[in-house]
Formats: sequence, C-alpha cells, structure tokens
Amino acid sequence: MDWIMQIQDSSVLIWFLSKGGVLILTTWLSQAAVEEQTSVILLILKVLCHLPLHKASPENMSAILQSVNGLRFYRTSDISNRAKGLLSRWTKLFAKIQAMKKQNRNNSQIDSQSQLLL
Repeated sequence: MDWIMQIQDSSVLIWFLSKGGVLILTTWLSQAAVEEQTSVILLILKVLCHLPLHKASPENMSAILQSVNGLRFYRTSDISNRAKGLLSRWTKLFAKIQAMKKQNRNNSQIDSQSQLLL
C-alpha cells in the first residue's frame, strides 16, 4: 500500500482501479475490520484518499462505499472520523461531477440546437 501512496501519475492509479484494485482494497478493508486491525484500516483509508475513485466503475464504488460506510460506527473514533470524512469528501466530489455532467449535457443540447439553426 505504501507503493500506491508513492504513485503520482494518475494514469497508473486509474489503471490500478481498472484492474480490480478497488475490490482488493475492499476485501482487505472488510477483513481488517473483522480482525480489528486498526493500523491496516487506517492505512487503507489513507490509500483510498489518494486514489482517483471518481474514475472507478460504479460496481466497485458501491462495494467500497458499503465497507467505508460500515466504519462510520467503528469503536475507534479515529477510524470512524476518517470514514465519515472520506464519505463526505466522496459525496461532494460525486455531486460536483454530476453537476459538471449535467452542464456538459445542457451545453451539448444548446450546441446542437445552434447547429440546427445554422
């Protein structure tokens, strides 16, 4: 996981996500939570902050969201606070992306209408 944290090239991180990296992290996170391995959980949450998860597939995001959501009520406040913070960050990011998609869709419709008029 330290290796992932050192990668700054977003294309490499996106490749990692596309090859099932999120599912692996989800599995590790779930297992660490069951085994109460707080240091591993904290490291995985840190890695999740580093990854461009807005580029992950919706199915993979659903799995990781469920795992992180379950940590909101973890017995250690540091983990529960980080999980809440990560969920809040993702919510804002996805809302921003949806707004941009909607704006692009509207701009495309306006461009299409303009071209028809011409």
